[in-house]
Amino acid sequence: MPDLNNILSISTSTILRWGYWVIMCSSLIEATPFFGLVVPGQSIVIAGGFLAKAGILSLGYVFWISAIGAIIGDFFGFILGRKYGYAFIYRYGKYFFIRQKHYEKTKEMMTRYAKSALIMGRFNSLTRAFTPFVAGATGVRLPVFIISNVIGGLSWALVSVLAGYMIGAGYEVASKYIGAAFFIAVILSVFIIYAYRFIDKRRHIFTKYQLYTLFLNIMSLYMFSKMVDDVVGKKLITRLDSWVDHKIVSIWSTHLNSIMLYLTNLGRPSILFLLSAFLLLVLIHRKKWFHTFVLISSMFSAWLAVDLIKSIIKRPRPVNALVHIQGFSFPSGHATIAIIFFSFLIYAFKDKIKAKLLRDLFVAVNIVAFLLIGFSRIYLCVHWVSDVIAGFSLGLFLLTLVILILKAWQRVKT
Repeated sequence: MPDLNNILSISTSTILRWGYWVIMCSSLIEATPFFGLVVPGQSIVIAGGFLAKAGILSLGYVFWISAIGAIIGDFFGFILGRKYGYAFIYRYGKYFFIRQKHYEKTKEMMTRYAKSALIMGRFNSLTRAFTPFVAGATGVRLPVFIISNVIGGLSWALVSVLAGYMIGAGYEVASKYIGAAFFIAVILSVFIIYAYRFIDKRRHIFTKYQLYTLFLNIMSLYMFSKMVDDVVGKKLITRLDSWVDHKIVSIWSTHLNSIMLYLTNLGRPSILFLLSAFLLLVLIHRKKWFHTFVLISSMFSAWLAVDLIKSIIKRPRPVNALVHIQGFSFPSGHATIAIIFFSFLIYAFKDKIKAKLLRDLFVAVNIVAFLLIGFSRIYLCVHWVSDVIAGFSLGLFLLTLVILILKAWQRVKT
């Protein structure tokens, strides 16, 4: 199992060059009014603590730049509050998930317990971005604000950085038993579920249908992480890979070879990207903007993700391939793009078919299509079984993640 630096697969020099600046900017922006509600500053600071545990960044530097960014951002919010007052929040707060009752509660706490509200407000994701603004608007004295701001900023930075540092320590222990990728998947899943609950609690924008999408998103992430850990650690799945690769040759035939070559060529990413381009024209013509952005975002993110992961894992292809293909094996790009394309067809057009029999047939044909493309890669021995499973999992994860993000954004904007 590779160590933390290998899993991250990002050059230390790049992180050292930009890491501190990213942490500083994110902690500063998160502390500014309104924008802090949509910038994951605390998550980035926690990631800084994680990198400090890995020995890539300095723990002391991460702490101080996080604290300084938070203090400066809060002071900026305080000045804005003094200048613009309540009218600004009344007018624009609704665009940033700020309900009137939340603002009134913060205002009441600020009037009665200014110091405590300023310090404790920094630890709440909802109030962190506009508590300093309210302090300025309510006329909190500058010396009181400065003292509370410094205490709150230092405390928040300390807690956040140490949280990341502890996650890094937990990673080192957990990766020995459950696998590094699986551990990261657990952390990412917690973040996705938290974000889902946070947004839905305030806007009620998700339906029961989106809950199924969330379930598919988390399950596909777990499956992908399991494939990564098993392949990197050369666990049980790699034995299955070798066994299938050895046995599949015994069923080769001229007729079947031709069919599988046709299927694999039909499912080439370049072909599916071309079909996606035609589909995009149709969607744009019909002004189906949500589906347009889902298809563009998921396809583009899959292209980047497959290329990046291949360069990280660097897994060789099977040596007995029926056709010669260059490049690394894990994950299967064919499988990733195919499941996105055909699952998108199901997602976008299934409900347009009124007849139940035809609708079920449409769903079945699309599922069989991406399964056959994945099987063709295994049959031709250009991919291992785990490559295809990982490709399917990665594609489904990216598609469902894009749907959840865009669905949230769509409802917020309306």
